[in-house]
Amino acid sequence: MVRIFAIFEMTVKKIKEPAFSLLFVIAAVIGYCVSGMGAMALSSNDGLLYGLISLEKGQPLYEGSVVIMFMTMIIAIFAGATDIPKDIDSRMIMLILGKPIHRIEYLIGKYLGIIAICFIFFITAGITAIAVNFGTTGQIMPVKVIIRQLLLMLAVFPFAAVTLMISCFLSDIGAMIIASVYLVLSVFISSISMFVDMLPKSLSVVSVVHFAAYLFPNYFYFFNAFRFAGVVIVALTLYSASMTIIFLAIAAHRMNTRDMN
Repeated sequence: MVRIFAIFEMTVKKIKEPAFSLLFVIAAVIGYCVSGMGAMALSSNDGLLYGLISLEKGQPLYEGSVVIMFMTMIIAIFAGATDIPKDIDSRMIMLILGKPIHRIEYLIGKYLGIIAICFIFFITAGITAIAVNFGTTGQIMPVKVIIRQLLLMLAVFPFAAVTLMISCFLSDIGAMIIASVYLVLSVFISSISMFVDMLPKSLSVVSVVHFAAYLFPNYFYFFNAFRFAGVVIVALTLYSASMTIIFLAIAAHRMNTRDMN
């Protein structure tokens, strides 16, 4: 555990670099820009999309929080896709693994460090949005509503694992490109799968899209309205955790079999 924390600490120290410091300034700017966005309120006449995000009555999800979530995923690309390749290219990884640190411990420490960076970015943007909203409206956002926005981080956990996994196979630039394409494809497949469900099951395109949907996380699931003690939040937590474990397991296999020379 101590060795994992050492790798975690080394990863988080990246936020002291000027480039990463600038990202948190950007986070504050994003928070300011989205502070005026309202809740994602849909009526029952909105059909399939309404059914998708209204499985349970719960706290409202704000449009600005969704924007912050996707911007946080972009931060995960910058942090996750570059960290391991840079350690390999600079031979730093040989120095680290030369100590009594297993490759799995190195991977987990890196992942937790990237999640911490993403969380700080998310919180920075969120606090700015809440503060600006309070300054303009004079209304304090309820704690339960704030927690609901924070739970969007459940979508970031598996994506950070995906990005880290890709970086175990490719160089930093290649990993950033593939991770970005994977994010776009995930959103695209998630979008069209909703409309494909409305088509007759006999069409071949239905089975093709459903098969493709298993290869990409469906981020629209995390937009569901739910109670903090209910079936939906348990299902979403298990969904996020299972995807994260699968992607990290693939990354761990690659790290164990990769020649670092």
